[in-house]
Amino acid sequence: MNSHLSSSKTSAPMDYYHRSPARNSNGAPIFTNAEDRAHELETRHLLENLWNCEIKPFGLLSPVDFFALRDGMLVGVLELKSRSHASTTYSTVFLNVRKWGSLMLYHLGLGCPALFVVRFTDEYRWINVLEIDASQLKMGGTKYLVKSHTDIEPVILVPVSLMQVIAPTEGVCF
Repeated sequence: MNSHLSSSKTSAPMDYYHRSPARNSNGAPIFTNAEDRAHELETRHLLENLWNCEIKPFGLLSPVDFFALRDGMLVGVLELKSRSHASTTYSTVFLNVRKWGSLMLYHLGLGCPALFVVRFTDEYRWINVLEIDASQLKMGGTKYLVKSHTDIEPVILVPVSLMQVIAPTEGVCF
């Protein structure tokens, strides 16, 4: 068993449809839970070590999750997704159109790479937003609304085969 995945291995993953609603102090919905934050922290540590940079979170309600710094300079922005399945389970992974648009704006406006990073149960992968074919659209999300109107929205089907492998989850411990 991977020690860094022990929390998700020792208990059943939370059923998305039975998540408790969470709200920010101003009443805005928060779309993350403790397990999500643990996966984000694990992935941040991995990327910081492999890519020799600091990965910092944007604010809670930001359209993109993280930015990367090296020697105090902005070197990238990242959107992170954690999947509860292996990278070989499905041929594509969803990227919300609104997230893709935000990544493109950051890339164009800041002149730095914008990356979509996915933590699967067996490995971590990434792709530059410029390599994503945004014409590969479908409606995706949940079977019914759970947290907000964005539970069902347009998504881009990103082929897992086009994503670069960062590292296997096996043996990665922080």
